[in-house]
Amino acid sequence: MRSRHPWPRVAGVALALALAVSPGVAFAQADALLEQGKQLMKKGKLAEACPKIEESYRLTPRSATLLALATCHEKQGKLATAWAEYIDLGAAARKEGNKRLEADAKARGAKLELRLPRLTLNVPRAAAIEGLEVTLDGEPVDSAAWGQARPIDPGEHKVSASAPGRKRWELSVTIKRGERKAVAVPALAKDGSAAPQPAPAEAPAKEAASPVAAAPDKRGTAPGKGAAGAGKGAAGAGKGAASAGPRKGAAGAEEGAAGAEEGAASATPDAAEEPEPTPAAAPKHSGTFVLEAGLAGGALIGLIDAGSFGDLSTYSYSYNVREGELIAPCDDEVCHASFDPAIGPFAGGTAFAGVALSEELHLGIRALGGYRFGGGYLLAGGPSASMRFGRLWLGLSGLAAAVGQNAKVTGVKGEIPSDLVGLNYGRTEVNVNAREGSLPETALVQTLAFGGSVEVSLVLADWPSSSWTSGALLLSAWPTFMKGLDGFVIAAPVSLGYRFY
Repeated sequence: MRSRHPWPRVAGVALALALAVSPGVAFAQADALLEQGKQLMKKGKLAEACPKIEESYRLTPRSATLLALATCHEKQGKLATAWAEYIDLGAAARKEGNKRLEADAKARGAKLELRLPRLTLNVPRAAAIEGLEVTLDGEPVDSAAWGQARPIDPGEHKVSASAPGRKRWELSVTIKRGERKAVAVPALAKDGSAAPQPAPAEAPAKEAASPVAAAPDKRGTAPGKGAAGAGKGAAGAGKGAASAGPRKGAAGAEEGAAGAEEGAASATPDAAEEPEPTPAAAPKHSGTFVLEAGLAGGALIGLIDAGSFGDLSTYSYSYNVREGELIAPCDDEVCHASFDPAIGPFAGGTAFAGVALSEELHLGIRALGGYRFGGGYLLAGGPSASMRFGRLWLGLSGLAAAVGQNAKVTGVKGEIPSDLVGLNYGRTEVNVNAREGSLPETALVQTLAFGGSVEVSLVLADWPSSSWTSGALLLSAWPTFMKGLDGFVIAAPVSLGYRFY
């Protein structure tokens, strides 16, 4: 039999239709919001674009929408927000099996991470009282995160701390791109205005404090008011002083003590900031390429005491043999020239190409080269590592170099065969037979050298940005020491360079 009341069936059909249509409506609405957001972003209206894209992602969470949202927040300057969204995008792309999008999200996040501001909230042991709550922009910060550097968007932020029975403390902090700051939460001053908490066993005291309960007993009314007046007097209120004159003086004394505590607390925030957080607390990243180029100048000291200055075959030398004396011709195998040390100014450049293993550690290859005034050169290169400590970069480089110096020639000597050293009074070499004036006064002597260089760089300016010009201006010193095949080479260049990252 058919039902006489078709309304339940109609309602069921309507509900089914609504459930079937609503996902399509939400999808269409999300698409419209996403398209509006993209158009606004192209026009530079980021304050309007980002909320629309965010609402689109809330309606239908899709990777393409999240990519647009992260891009919008990055352009808006909300670096930490965009960085977190790129991480979420990489995880979503990995689940979808979209390796290209995953790699793109990872690269964008790694590039952005170099420019993230980081704020460290330090809570000294003396300030870590029971019930202490620390907030950042109104959001509670878990105690496990105290002392840890946390990525944060550039701009102004408010740090506050509160605890039962203590005065609330607040501090506004402004942080720039790539900047690192630390804020120390001071010990909170006691709040004398806070109403005393009754002990659990003293339940009748609540009734005594109630005006209704105290009304029948007129003799108890005055003490009740006096207690209330004392409580208000501690807060500096005028009403509490109306009950008795002595209480008024006590209230003033308590009010003065509270004012002194307030003055001490207000002076604390100025000294609370620390210049830099500990490097170990900074998050790590990898895969970002680093390039550096700079102009260098300094001194090049060549202690090369032996070498060749050209064709030595025009010279000869003599030494004793068993049959008498032998005159032997010179060549580069048996004869060499000797030189005085040479010191001269050096001008050239330095370069570095590598990868950022973390925010504070760069690993790659360094090159150093240039011209020595007065004649000579230095061409060196090898593996290099740099580590950042605040505004200082310290590093080490292993170098292999070709070195040339124009130095004064002090003579030419020829070698005596080892089996004839005894016939030549133990000498291993003798002076060549050179006509007077035939030796050049100076000559270019060259050698291969191996050693290392120490880097000490000061960050003069840091300009992190989203463009290819992102980087820092460095003033660097490169004390260099190398052992040559014959002698030593010492260089002390100073460079002004720019490190792109």
